[in-house]
Amino acid sequence: MADMNPQSEKQPRMRGADRAAMMIEEADRQINERRNARISPADIAGDIGTSRSLIYSYFPDSSALLIAVLDRHAEILSQAGIKEAVARYDFASSMIDCSLIYLDHVVAHGAAIELCFRDKWLARNLDGAMRTLGKGIYRQLARQAQHELNYSVRDALGTVQILQSIPEEAARLVRSGHISLSVAHNLCRRLITASIDELRPSF
Repeated sequence: MADMNPQSEKQPRMRGADRAAMMIEEADRQINERRNARISPADIAGDIGTSRSLIYSYFPDSSALLIAVLDRHAEILSQAGIKEAVARYDFASSMIDCSLIYLDHVVAHGAAIELCFRDKWLARNLDGAMRTLGKGIYRQLARQAQHELNYSVRDALGTVQILQSIPEEAARLVRSGHISLSVAHNLCRRLITASIDELRPSF
């Protein structure tokens, strides 16, 4: 005789950590799909088939959800060795190694970091591990640029920000199918090396 106990027909309940991870992954997916970090918990709920109230029980507002998305990216980048890459012996090596790690990350995981921090309000107000990691990397690279290029703090930081656009654009071209990953790596190395060499003082 078939087991008529209703409990036997129920699927195991998802653990809280797994449910939160599913929400974070869906938020990340929507950011990349829309090319915009202004996502709604209601949209997340609709796409994963749950209620808004459940989303809010894990993430009290959209900022908390975005911070969780970025914290996930910060953990992946740290595991990939970006903190060690920024400590290379010279500016070009540090910049290239960091850029290649970031390029690979965006190709594999999408551009949520760029899209979140492109929004000026979010860039000022989002806290968390990614903000701390990003600031630390930019500071270290800028110090190297300042020392080797004889730049002011402001010019050194601006230089790093401009060079950072190279892996971002290369990753976009890889994801769109316009170039291969190996070509993107070569472009990053050559463009960053040539740019820094051009900026070095002549004395």
